[in-house]
Amino acid sequence: MDLGLFRHIVDGLVEEKVSFDHVILQWLGDPSLHPQLEEMSRFARERLWGQVGYLRVDTNAITLTDSRMDGLLQAYRTRPEMPMLMVFTIDAATPETYERVKGVDALARVRRHVRYLVMQRAGLPGDVRLNVQLQFVLQEGNAHEVGDFVHYWTEFLRCHGGGKGYDEILVKRLSVDAGGAGQLAADELYERTCAEQQISERVEQGVHLKVWEGRAWESTASPTAPRQPCPGMWMTPVIRHDGHLMMCCVDLPGALDLGSLAEHSFRTLWEGQEARRRRLAHIRGAFDAVSPCAECGGISWYTTPPEFVRDWLDQVGEPGLWETYQKRMRLQTS
Repeated sequence: MDLGLFRHIVDGLVEEKVSFDHVILQWLGDPSLHPQLEEMSRFARERLWGQVGYLRVDTNAITLTDSRMDGLLQAYRTRPEMPMLMVFTIDAATPETYERVKGVDALARVRRHVRYLVMQRAGLPGDVRLNVQLQFVLQEGNAHEVGDFVHYWTEFLRCHGGGKGYDEILVKRLSVDAGGAGQLAADELYERTCAEQQISERVEQGVHLKVWEGRAWESTASPTAPRQPCPGMWMTPVIRHDGHLMMCCVDLPGALDLGSLAEHSFRTLWEGQEARRRRLAHIRGAFDAVSPCAECGGISWYTTPPEFVRDWLDQVGEPGLWETYQKRMRLQTS
């Protein structure tokens, strides 16, 4: 994304007073590939303070050298009261497995970069809100190493974290083709491996070990239940590199394009007629009317509570659809 376009979009969000739980600087690629990531992080923190709960950067850390980590630390210092979450996707405990699942021999480099950030963070003064998450996406090629991964990073964070920030290790489910063919096998491998290696939610030596208890896709979590209106339609806007606003973070082909934020405001697009049409189709259960939703497994890491649907229908002047929705979802009508 062009830096000028990024600033224009952020300024627009500030002007319209759009609030988010958090903003992630990542989608369909590693943000560290952007040569101006540090400046984008600084600008977003400076301008979105008070409208965004925290800023998040997801990266494999391969290209985040010491100097670039210093740049991200400096961006954090511009607004230290705003939490920042650095998510490092590592997925292996040995160089051989890392190369197998990532396609490159870079584990030693990644460890060096992550260790540098954590140890530099330990020297920051005061109440530090630069938080770290280390991810292990469990799959066929690395399942045998999850226990070693948890042990290695727990020991490192315990010894070198300096008691600063909030640290967690996330053992994550593999997402297969938006919950498509192969997702059930991936879920079963995850659950079996976690049970065998005693990977469970806990806080150990000041480090929070997190697991995905529930299945991430409705297609495998509750295959016989009626599908809920996808929370992505309301909760996960994505701004693509060219400034186009998308309606869902798993719409990889970009079919749910609402238009360009270089030409329109966020609210104009996000609350516009096309966005409303797609949401109403989801509430009716007409997923085939919203490409590519008919082929999607339906995300379930967020939910769309009935009371949220009812309030939104009232807000947009469609209260008559509430009864249709209740019947489709097999809810008790009143």
